[in-house]
Amino acid sequence: MKTEYTSQSLYKSLQGRRRSGRFASFAGCLLFVLGSNLALAAEKITLTAIDAYAPTSSWTRVFIDYYIPEVDRRLAHTGNYEIKWIKAFSGTVAKHKGVLDALKYGIGDIGIVTTPFHPDKVPFYNLSYATPFVTSDADLVGKVMTDLADRYPSVKTEWKKYNQVSLATLGNIDNYQVFMSRPIKSLDDFKGTKIAGVGINLRYVGGVGAVAVGSNLADYYNNIDTGLVDGAVIWSEAATAYKIYEVAPSYVDIGIGATNSKVVNVNTRTWERLPEEVKQVLASTAIDYRDALAKDVIEKGIKARQEYVENGGNIVTLTKEQRRYWANSLPNLAWEWVEDMEARGFPGEAILKDYMDIMRANNQPIEREWDRE
Repeated sequence: MKTEYTSQSLYKSLQGRRRSGRFASFAGCLLFVLGSNLALAAEKITLTAIDAYAPTSSWTRVFIDYYIPEVDRRLAHTGNYEIKWIKAFSGTVAKHKGVLDALKYGIGDIGIVTTPFHPDKVPFYNLSYATPFVTSDADLVGKVMTDLADRYPSVKTEWKKYNQVSLATLGNIDNYQVFMSRPIKSLDDFKGTKIAGVGINLRYVGGVGAVAVGSNLADYYNNIDTGLVDGAVIWSEAATAYKIYEVAPSYVDIGIGATNSKVVNVNTRTWERLPEEVKQVLASTAIDYRDALAKDVIEKGIKARQEYVENGGNIVTLTKEQRRYWANSLPNLAWEWVEDMEARGFPGEAILKDYMDIMRANNQPIEREWDRE
């Protein structure tokens, strides 16, 4: 006859074993089993993940949909650790320029820093911005910038000043274009217009006679809608996600190129207290997140072009000659970057040469040989 051990029957059994003198050995076995189960329980670690942008933005969405669950999945293999994620996105902890400081002071544990907001603090990450008209491959840019940071560790250790450890550089922009509220039929149509941008990409529009206006992605729609600016430098996926077609139907396909504008960082104090297994999982998953994001950005970029037209937008593609003219109308942004890097003690010229050599080796559509001028 099968015996079912309810709490009451187990109690009676223990009472009987106590009376028979076998209670001590049975209790010891029970405690051993309970202790083994306790030993197998995962240690819980709380991490606050931050970004100023909402899940509308690809990097935030892929972080939520891929990075966090993938870290959880990998940690579950051993069952030693479990992360309790506090998701603080959409500017709930830090605004667009505040993520770096929020991580610096431990307000967040892990987050996505937008590097173009801090060219004076981490100039290395402006390299792809300083070399426009070189590549439209976001996947390649992310990998190259991550590899260069490893090849020249002095640039990566700059994050120590801001109490951060950098895990990966993200190629999150497939191709910068210009979106205008008015029709554009030739490069002359840009003269006198006001175009919004961030960081170095403000320099892209001066060569064709436009006036650059500093802003950020979240404000572009209102800036154009109110007439503060006539257009903005954006990439197609973001332009569609933020419905820029409603205020700027002219999509000027310039092909300025792909860039990295994000890094995944962890607060140093948080990093130091983490178990080695958790560090390895966070770091390795960050690299895979970088690649997953690039794939997503490229796929979404293709769909975004179609959606832009479906929503009333009009795409005007520049000729190769117009692209070359635009590229050559710019000051030597790359050499300015080199001089700034060299003044800070970094091997800027060597890094630029490595970057361009890799792009040439990958047969990218280079319109200006920035390292050969």
